[in-house]
Amino acid sequence: MKKVFGVLPFTSFIVSVILFNLSPVFAQVNSVDDSTDFQISFDLSDEKDVFRSINKQQAHPTKDVDNLNQKYSQRQIYLNKVTDVNQLQDISPEHWAYGALLSLIEKYDCVSVSGNEFNGDRSVTRYEFAFAFNTCLTTIEALINDSSNLQSLEDLTVLDRLQREFVAELREVRNRVDNLESQVSSIEKNQFSTTATLNGTVDFYLISAFGDVRAAAPGENQRESLDSNLSFSSRAVLDFDTSFTGKDLLRTSIQAGNVSSFDRSAVGTDMISLIGATNTDNQFDLASLYYESPIGNDRGTIVVAPIAGFPTRIFPSLNPVSSISTFGSENPIYAFAFGTGGVVYYKFTDELAGGISYFTTSGSDADEGLFGEQFSSLSQLTYTPSDKIAVAVTYGRYYAPQPDSSINVTGGKGSRFAQLPFGDSATSTNGFGLQFTYKLSKKFTLGGWGSYLSANAEASPNVNSVNASQGADADIWSWAVTAALKDLGKPGSQLNFVFGMPPKVTNNDILEREDKDTSLHFELSYNYPVNDSISITPGVVMITNPEHNADNDTIWVGLMKTTFKF
Repeated sequence: MKKVFGVLPFTSFIVSVILFNLSPVFAQVNSVDDSTDFQISFDLSDEKDVFRSINKQQAHPTKDVDNLNQKYSQRQIYLNKVTDVNQLQDISPEHWAYGALLSLIEKYDCVSVSGNEFNGDRSVTRYEFAFAFNTCLTTIEALINDSSNLQSLEDLTVLDRLQREFVAELREVRNRVDNLESQVSSIEKNQFSTTATLNGTVDFYLISAFGDVRAAAPGENQRESLDSNLSFSSRAVLDFDTSFTGKDLLRTSIQAGNVSSFDRSAVGTDMISLIGATNTDNQFDLASLYYESPIGNDRGTIVVAPIAGFPTRIFPSLNPVSSISTFGSENPIYAFAFGTGGVVYYKFTDELAGGISYFTTSGSDADEGLFGEQFSSLSQLTYTPSDKIAVAVTYGRYYAPQPDSSINVTGGKGSRFAQLPFGDSATSTNGFGLQFTYKLSKKFTLGGWGSYLSANAEASPNVNSVNASQGADADIWSWAVTAALKDLGKPGSQLNFVFGMPPKVTNNDILEREDKDTSLHFELSYNYPVNDSISITPGVVMITNPEHNADNDTIWVGLMKTTFKF
């Protein structure tokens, strides 16, 4: 790059010298440089002898040599007084310079015109013109340096005239490229990797819960006061993204924080837990590690993950909102797919796509391995008939020998009975999910989902004071309606609304672990971008009849989240 533009003064000098050899008259033209005033002239006493010598190779008229010599011998150019590039007019195809440069391009093939920057069918700015001309100069310079490619006097004269006509623009091109090269050099010296980039997110949370008493499961008589003071906490996530082909991605994600999720330990229920709540006692740990690569002519994606929990990063969850709660973030059928495993997702047509995933929490255990402990498998078909509507159908298979010690039936969502319908005994489920999204306008989008989990006790239920046997069944339902309104108040902002029912046990062979009442989830949040790197999100979540227990009072959680991205 430096050679292309830095060669300009040298090229002009070479052209002048060649012109002197071909016709000393034209050699009295100054070369482009950064000096304020200067003049290049030559001794013309032997001009006719020199011209006759060269004229043996190329025949050119000489009758006007003396007149032209007198015209140009005292010529001076004051580069520090040239007109600003931005004040000059565009170059139209009718301009003499336009045709002159096109002729040189066609003759020497010195500029690619495939990009439509300079192909003769439209006007170009003087800067665009100078960029093309300077590139052409580089090619012709190489030919000049090769004595076997002696250029014609006519072409060299045109080059010299173009240089004088566009001296300001050529200087602008060179200055811009010098600046870019300086920036690139600085980046190369300071970058920590040529293949990896670092992206970071830091969240500050102000959170408080409101209510009279902590929630209790049906049959419990817990009436502890809900004592919650305003808390201030934070979370930091660092993503190291590496690409080896330009299309693949190796992500290493570490995180640290001290954010309370306001789950069962804080308010007596997990129904109001917050998304992104990370509590590692402010110690960084490895949160995610996976490799993603395209397959099938880029129509599909395959992911291998030693540590991950992201099926909806590959499977579209069709949820338009940016939720602040775990329940509002996605259909609960996705919630138990975490751990070690992989995902394959493929776009069969422009409208139909599908995929399958498998995850286990015992992948690194030498005794249990990938297939010996808790696992979850999802498969999904997504139908997108237009850019306004999309529908997805999901099937999930789950098994855990001890749900309470790994990932439970609903992935921590819903009531305690929904999470552990048979206590901590071995449990399997067959799950079905239906998701949709519909774009009513450019700014307003509706979404929603419904899920059904059919749970089965794979061993005798481990529940105190309950008589049940292996093979007990339970039905768990959940649904939600979501809405997102974009650009409300400022471009890039979004108002989010979620209304639904967290996972509920509607039927259970163990009657004591069946939810008798119904909880409803209300959520409203607003994401406001201060700039490209900072955003503020106020939000509130309300749960009526927590734990599907009408004896519990309504619980609220309000937050103010400030996000910094870098």
